[in-house]
Amino acid sequence: MRKALPWLAAAGISLLFCLIGVVFIPYAGAQYDEVLFADAIYAPDSVEYFEHVGSRQVPVMLMTYIGTLKAALYVPVFKLLGNNHVSLRVPVLLAGALSVFTFFAIARRLAPAKFALAVTALLATDAVYLLTSVFDWGPVALQHVLLAAALFCGFRYAETKQARWTFACALAAGLALWDKAIFIWLLTGLGIALVLCFHTGLWAIAANRRLSLAAAAGFLLGAAPFIYYNGITQLRTFTANAEVDESVPASYKLLMIDKTLDGSGLFGYVVRESPEGYPENLKFVEKPPLWLSGVLHAPQRSWQHLLLVAGLMLAPLTWFGERRRLALFLLLGTVFSVVLMLSTRNAGASQHHTILLWPVPQLLLAIVLAEISARWPRKGAAAALAAVLLCVASNLTVLNQYLAQFISSGPTVIWTNAIRPLVNELGLHHGRMVFAADWGISEQVQFYGAGRIGFHRPADGVVISLHEPLSQAYVEKQLADPRTLFVTHTEGREMFVGVRRKLIEFAAEKGYGHQILKVIKDRHGVPIFEIHEFKR
Repeated sequence: MRKALPWLAAAGISLLFCLIGVVFIPYAGAQYDEVLFADAIYAPDSVEYFEHVGSRQVPVMLMTYIGTLKAALYVPVFKLLGNNHVSLRVPVLLAGALSVFTFFAIARRLAPAKFALAVTALLATDAVYLLTSVFDWGPVALQHVLLAAALFCGFRYAETKQARWTFACALAAGLALWDKAIFIWLLTGLGIALVLCFHTGLWAIAANRRLSLAAAAGFLLGAAPFIYYNGITQLRTFTANAEVDESVPASYKLLMIDKTLDGSGLFGYVVRESPEGYPENLKFVEKPPLWLSGVLHAPQRSWQHLLLVAGLMLAPLTWFGERRRLALFLLLGTVFSVVLMLSTRNAGASQHHTILLWPVPQLLLAIVLAEISARWPRKGAAAALAAVLLCVASNLTVLNQYLAQFISSGPTVIWTNAIRPLVNELGLHHGRMVFAADWGISEQVQFYGAGRIGFHRPADGVVISLHEPLSQAYVEKQLADPRTLFVTHTEGREMFVGVRRKLIEFAAEKGYGHQILKVIKDRHGVPIFEIHEFKR
């Protein structure tokens, strides 16, 4: 029973992760990245690549760098539970909880139980890790659980030398690559570090036919759709995305890593920084987070970043211990992966990229804490444990601040809770076609409407290019169609700045009168969307 206690505690921490995540589920509307996979379910012919299997269209790649693994997993979920916030967010929240528990299974092999549990609690309360899992911004949830699974299986192979673990490790890595090709940053970074630190073990796998075949089979099976797509498109994933970044300075990307470390990176992006109205139907249970926020003076940065950076800086402590090669592997893997992010175009400039490094820094911290405990078993170990628990508490205060701002200020336009009322209103206009003139509307209409509300798929990129003849012809054709309902954000809240005014002015030039049928507000009474109709 005593041996089971740490595992029960780890299960409790994973449950805490779920319980905290559930609290956040209703506050934000669905965001573009979160529901993009629905294209593969409701419009498979619109994705980057699909195959015909008999009379069916089977989606393979959603975009050049995103596969359709998530869509395949969600088909039975939506059939069973319908399309709502529970069916959308609970599965990825459970995936996040599984990644937390898997992390403990690894950390327990690196550090005494109390330190493994403490660092697991640190990961489970990490604001950016938890919130990007709940809202699956990126998406990142499957990346987290597959990385954790690959690492765990790698550790199990090191312990048992069994081929099934090399197969499982490679399978998880292959699936992660298909799910999102940017996993290649970690695959390459950790791969180089593995060669440098464990070349003897890798050579043993390569020299053993059974082990090498198991690893190759696992990776090929997991990444098969990704490999097939790139084979017939002449490596389109790489030709379309692999460029050196000269536009975003490395200093800005390092700042994003720091904001991920301290948990502050989602303030102002997911949740508003200041209120624009009073929340409707404020519940009694929503008042304690507001009170606690005031008492704590609205903390937005966790002390965690100091601890994780200290873990990196103290890595040399392990160089004379039994885990020195493992610590060096994690340290080099982190460094190489960060370098790839810093140097690649459209990479590392946002928290949904930098959070993909997790939980590698936490594993390194666990090894450092184990070394401190071995060297200074009394005062040093107690101080180290206290520091981790203090950072866990600091993480919880930041999570409370996110919750308080969701309640008092509401989500930003990108995550607006007005999106579901908008879709409900559009659903009342039977037989109409939606023309969403701005980014961040069409995909949500498809998700909440379960594919039953017709919309013009290329609309959100057309109005901003009205200087082009083809775009003009397309918009004019939709203006002439009496079935078309035009949807925009309200003035000043557009994702594509000025797109609302461009649409109205273009319609006026073509002789169309303009009428706003409905203005959709969020929970705080802020006007977010407008439904327009144009008539001659």
